[in-house]
This record gives sequence, structure tokens and C-alpha cells, in this order.
Amino acid sequence: MKVRHFLSTVDHNRVHAAIKSAESGNSGDIVLYITHRKVKDALTTAHRTFRHLNLGRAADQNSLLIFIAPKSQTFALVGGPALHEKVGQAWWDELVALLAGHFKEGRYTDGLVAALDRAGIALRQHFPSTDTDRTGQQDILEA
Repeated sequence: MKVRHFLSTVDHNRVHAAIKSAESGNSGDIVLYITHRKVKDALTTAHRTFRHLNLGRAADQNSLLIFIAPKSQTFALVGGPALHEKVGQAWWDELVALLAGHFKEGRYTDGLVAALDRAGIALRQHFPSTDTDRTGQQDILEA
């Protein structure tokens, strides 16, 4: 899929609002990263992007990256170690299945919003807000 086509089908305002909502009431940071490049291994590239964006340096180790590579028709989810420890592998598998199901039907915005809602619930449950929380300086990035 061409990146332009993917971007034109996503309701950026809804996704941005969903990210803000998912980040509210917790200490987590969520970044949606859309690459214009073709990737061979989305998960490996997502881990590299996670490190490049310094998401692993969050004090609570609870950042979440949603990495999308439309040209390769793939995506990956990466989280900090504390987030992974709290939610467990089954949660990640469900989140991937949720996104994949929506994406397969071409409902990209709906999939992203549903995944972000679910992430927000988990982050609020395991990482409630503190006085030192950062407000998301970055949320949707294209490269």
C-alpha cells in the first residue's frame, strides 16, 4: 500500500484525540510512528525506532510505540519492560489481533482508536498519573 493512501484514509484528528485520551490519567507515553520506507522485519525496526526516539528512557519504563509500515503492509507494537511485565504476553497478542483485524478490513482509524483505548485502560490500571508525568510531546510521527 502506498503511504499516501494509508495516510489519506486515517482520520488524524480522531487518532490524535485517542492518543491524548489514552495518555490521560497515567504516566505512559504513546507514540504512533508511520514509516515511509519498506521494512523487512517490522518488529526489529520498531525496536530500533523505540530506542531512537528514547522511549526506553522513560522513568517508569512504560512507553508504547505503535509502528506502522504501510509499504510493507505490516506493523509492530513495542513497549517498555515495565509495561510488558504488567500486561503480559496475552495482552500484547490481543492488541496485535485487534489491530490486524481492523487493518485487514481497511478500517485503519477504527483499529488505531480501539488499540489506543485498550492501551489507555492498561496504562491507567498499572501506571496511574503522578505529579512528575510528562505530557506527550510527540504522538504521531512520520519518517
